[in-house]
Amino acid sequence: MKALVSAVLLTLPMAAFSQDAMVLCIEDQAAAPYTFPTRDGTMQVLIKMAAKQINQPVTFKIQPWKRCIEDVRGGTLNGLLNAGYTPFHADYAAFPMSGGKANTAQSLARMDIMAYRMKGSKAGWDGSKFSNVAKPVLIPSGFATISDQLKSLNVSYDDNTKEPLRNFYKMIAGQGEVILGFDVEMNALIAGRKDIDDKVEMIPTKFMTADFYVPFNKAYYAAHKEQVDALWTAIGKTRKSKEYLDAIKDIK
Repeated sequence: MKALVSAVLLTLPMAAFSQDAMVLCIEDQAAAPYTFPTRDGTMQVLIKMAAKQINQPVTFKIQPWKRCIEDVRGGTLNGLLNAGYTPFHADYAAFPMSGGKANTAQSLARMDIMAYRMKGSKAGWDGSKFSNVAKPVLIPSGFATISDQLKSLNVSYDDNTKEPLRNFYKMIAGQGEVILGFDVEMNALIAGRKDIDDKVEMIPTKFMTADFYVPFNKAYYAAHKEQVDALWTAIGKTRKSKEYLDAIKDIK
């Protein structure tokens, strides 16, 4: 009996500190170099390193982006990897905040969003408005960071395609005059395909810069505030660390 009591007491500290894994959703399309469905991108490495620092188990679920959003909104999944702070996402998800604004120091990455057109096209972007653009702007499906900005400008858009690569071919086929996308990812797609490189060019003026985060379902955040806040803090510290920068230097 004494041995049994001792065994029970020995298991209590482990039980008291056991934690359920945070389940974070990642898009099933590559967003190089940030996330990949079959290997770790820079954001996946960052989350894993930050979670390890605070001893917080984390698992990833790979699925279509719109499904990620709906599952986090509905509470089936806890959080979303690589989402911008927009009215759309802020409606259902909690973000790291500071002074009433999203805390950029705890973001996963900052990205430039650029516009692309056919070579020889007169389509333009001057930093505040498009010119010579009669057709809807092509953007990746479900990217509220971009679509919310276009809505604020009263610009029509087409987000019926998940893959940025397909949007290039849609533009080449005459189904659009301008594409918006993340510069690192888009430039890599162009450089790797001569049939696109020969026909498409980037408009020099930046469309926008945005920070991207790992937001959590609001109910989950309310119930696990301490753990989520600790993860966000660890992300901010890890992102500047030499260990992290060394770990991602060869990811493309």
